Amino acid sequence: MDAISNGERMGSLTKYLKPRYIPVAIYHTEAFPSYASKPSGESCVIASMVLHAFREGRTVAMSSDMVGCKGALSGLGLGGQDKDARDLIAYTYSDGKDGVPGRGYFCCPEAARHNYLDVIPVYGTRDDVVVMQPIDEAEAMDAPIETVAFLVDPLELSALVTMAGHLGKTGDSVLRCSFGFSCEQLYAMARQEGERGKSRLVLGMTEFYTRRFMDEDRMTISMPYSMYREMDEKAESSFLAKYQWKEAAQPDDRDSCC
Repeated sequence: MDAISNGERMGSLTKYLKPRYIPVAIYHTEAFPSYASKPSGESCVIASMVLHAFREGRTVAMSSDMVGCKGALSGLGLGGQDKDARDLIAYTYSDGKDGVPGRGYFCCPEAARHNYLDVIPVYGTRDDVVVMQPIDEAEAMDAPIETVAFLVDPLELSALVTMAGHLGKTGDSVLRCSFGFSCEQLYAMARQEGERGKSRLVLGMTEFYTRRFMDEDRMTISMPYSMYREMDEKAESSFLAKYQWKEAAQPDDRDSCC
């Protein structure tokens, strides 16, 4: 399933937004679901799990023993890495340690801790199973949805940013854009936003390593499920149901504006 095709199953947000790829719900279960497939063989969860959920509309689940890249233990809420491994990240992501060269993401270990490791919580346990499922199917079965992710092009991104501002007073930003690995941006950071007084969208696929798996014009936008529900409930009274959005999505005259 490459795109949304069954209008009867859509919520109002996807009905009016008309994204190419169906949004994906992310949640945890205690046992591996019978309705889910296992990840494919790639170590990175973007290639082995996420893109199958978006592009094919598959339900995919992963337990901690299936994780290839250990970052997914933190990023997808599977209990995180052990303390020694996590402490070492501050050095490997900055200027290195004991002869091992650092990756240079941060100027020093202190910045890595302050800007990243101490910012994003670690959720879940190694006994959890994380599930990615098309949002309409997950809602139909009353799954315990925690975050929702979209695979967007620039136009879809602009619409979701505008929609986030439509919800009410937001301050100077509705979008969280900061260092994090792609799986963290999909789940851990979006879940954390749901614990704030006013949630923000999380821009994902800013990790340059995982860009190799992604189309050049695609990013992810994730959000806590509560924010998705509010957007869905207000979509019909928003700009998405008006002529200006319809014209922007399928412009009749590309040379005219406003």
